[in-house]
Amino acid sequence: MLNTPQFLLNSYDTDYESILKQILLLHSNIKYEIEARIGKIYNKETDSRIKINSLVPIIFKKLPKMNVFVPGVDQWDFKNLQKNLTLKDHLEDSFKYYKNGNRVRYVNGEYRFCEKKSKILVLDVYMPAYKYDIRISVMTEEKQMQRITQSSLDFIRYRDRYTYSFKQFNCDFTTVRKNNEISFEVEIEVDDFNYSVEDFIECFYKMNICK
Repeated sequence: MLNTPQFLLNSYDTDYESILKQILLLHSNIKYEIEARIGKIYNKETDSRIKINSLVPIIFKKLPKMNVFVPGVDQWDFKNLQKNLTLKDHLEDSFKYYKNGNRVRYVNGEYRFCEKKSKILVLDVYMPAYKYDIRISVMTEEKQMQRITQSSLDFIRYRDRYTYSFKQFNCDFTTVRKNNEISFEVEIEVDDFNYSVEDFIECFYKMNICK
């Protein structure tokens, strides 16, 4: 049984959109990176998506220990969701992630930068009427002065990314290879801090699949 004050920001009969609007407006700052990732909230014990008896989306301010958000969509959905979008950019690169939190970007094997992301806020949104859930993240990015980070390597992510424009947002469709496993990830990133919060929430539906 979920402990509402501990884990949830809304109950099963409240308007989740008004709560999200308030939170996002509080964190609309040019210093912050705001993005939403498409995926599923899993139960670790059953290795399946959680089920909550609710007609409205549920906002988690903290996931219970037995749950985890797993980014990514099915390959078929990955292809279909890209239809009717306006292509903005395509890139291939890789990131080396280190255990001290730094990550180093390479393009065609050449060094580009070293940075560290710090999370300001993470919200997970269970979408009962849709195939996928949403993770909203507010972060800062800080470029690191050192070229080679002084830490042991954790893992490497290889990315093949197509970026599309939708209103004030970038919609990134990325094929990711990590540890010989391939995943298909979809992200919505705020590109203009004069953005409409309503339009951002609309993207959650546009980049999702009804059951």
